[in-house]
Amino acid sequence: MKKSFKIIATLMLLLGLVTQNSFAQKPEKAAKKDKTEKQIKKTEERVKEEKKIKNNKKDKAEKELKRKEKELKDKKEELENKGNSYGKNKEGLEGKDFGQERAKQAKLNKKQKVKELKRSVEKGESKANSTRERVKKVKEDLKRQKKEGKLTEEEYEEKVEKLKSIEKEVDALEEKVKKGRKLGKESEKESEK
Repeated sequence: MKKSFKIIATLMLLLGLVTQNSFAQKPEKAAKKDKTEKQIKKTEERVKEEKKIKNNKKDKAEKELKRKEKELKDKKEELENKGNSYGKNKEGLEGKDFGQERAKQAKLNKKQKVKELKRSVEKGESKANSTRERVKKVKEDLKRQKKEGKLTEEEYEEKVEKLKSIEKEVDALEEKVKKGRKLGKESEKESEK
């Protein structure tokens, strides 16, 4: 009886251990299953995100390409439309009539440019003259202030140097005015012919 009791006790013990081990392993397998499912979901999410990024990059690249194509098209149109286009819009004129009308327009344009040149020359002359007068007045004031003792020798020299630089600029302006006058006279002679 003792022997049978020992055998039954060992069998029960073994049976208990076996069932406990099987229950203990199931949650581990379930945990492993959960981990693998989580990893699969993470990888799927990464793949989706990468696809979205690729699609966004692709969309951006397509938009950029379309924008550049549009810019090139605009530039091409600008280049095609550049130029004088004298023969494109003839306003019903042909041959000799068109040429004569074109010559009239060219003469008018030249006259306008000559008038503008004269205006700018006159404006330059008046500016140069007024500046020269102001410089003379300032020089006289400086000399007077120096005699009265209101200015030191250094201050006087600094101000005279500034006035000299202004006079140089006025001289340069007068040279430009002379060139403009010369061009104006030449163009008047040509238009008279």
